[in-house]
Order: sequence, then structure tokens, then C-alpha cells
Amino acid sequence: MKKQRTSFLLLFCLLLLSACGGKEVNPYAFHGPTYPPTDRVQYIFQAAQAAPECRVFAELLVSMPAGIDGAAMRAKLDQEAKAHGADMVLIGQARRMKDDEGLSVTYFGPGREYRCNDQWCGWKYSFDVWDRQGEFVGIGLGQWGNRNVSFPYPVMLQAAFLRCH
Repeated sequence: MKKQRTSFLLLFCLLLLSACGGKEVNPYAFHGPTYPPTDRVQYIFQAAQAAPECRVFAELLVSMPAGIDGAAMRAKLDQEAKAHGADMVLIGQARRMKDDEGLSVTYFGPGREYRCNDQWCGWKYSFDVWDRQGEFVGIGLGQWGNRNVSFPYPVMLQAAFLRCH
């Protein structure tokens, strides 16, 4: 009986430990809905510019390396947005980064998609990361996609991916 109890306890411990050893999940990786890739992305700078049918399905911060120009910045975000099926991207504010992390995309949600132009509540995610960055950087229509505008420092950009059909 004692031998059977010991075997049972060992088996229980083994099962318990194996349950803890699963694949680690990155909480900042994309976990949104799966859409087919798109071939064209439009950009907006205000949520009210989105058509009524547009839904936000990803809220993210994008880190861009030092020395990038406006055209390369747009090309990098185009690639990421198209891969996830976005046909529109809402661009938020940008800040000068304290450290150059190269190109990286960090996703923060949302838990479920929502209509952009009547349910958008602003940039309400990632304050712990956002607040550690430096001064604000002006990126608007004159800078976005412009190869003649260069950023000699790394930039962090707020963005949201939208699906509009």
C-alpha cells in the first residue's frame, strides 16, 4: 500500500510539473482575429476619419530605429498592417525613444474588436512603456511617407489597425 501511494504521489508530481512546463506565451505578440492579408493600407490621423464600418482589431506601439525616414517608416508599418489584414491604420502620437530597440511591434489588445469612429476612447494602453520615452515628435501628413524627412533618433509610434469591410 505504501509503495502504491508513493507511486501515485510521484505520478501526480510529474503531471503537475509537466503542466507548468508549457510553451511560454508572449503577452505582447499579436493575439487578435485572423484576417487574410491585404494589398493596400490607408492611413488616418483622427479616429473620426474612419468610416462607420471600420473596426479596431489591434492596438500597438511601433519602435523604429534611429536614422529611419518617413517613407521607410511607412513601408515598415505597411508590411505589418497588411500581414494582419488591416486595410486602414490610425496613427497616434510619436515620441523620441531613450534606447534604440530597432524595429519592433508590441501589441496591447483590444480584448475584442470595436467600431472606431463611435467607440474609440483614445490611446488608453501601454502607459508604462509610453511614459518612459522622451519628448514628443511631430509625425503628420508632411512627415508620413516622406523620404526627405529623416529621424536621427529612434521613434516610438502609437497605431491601431482597422478592418473596414
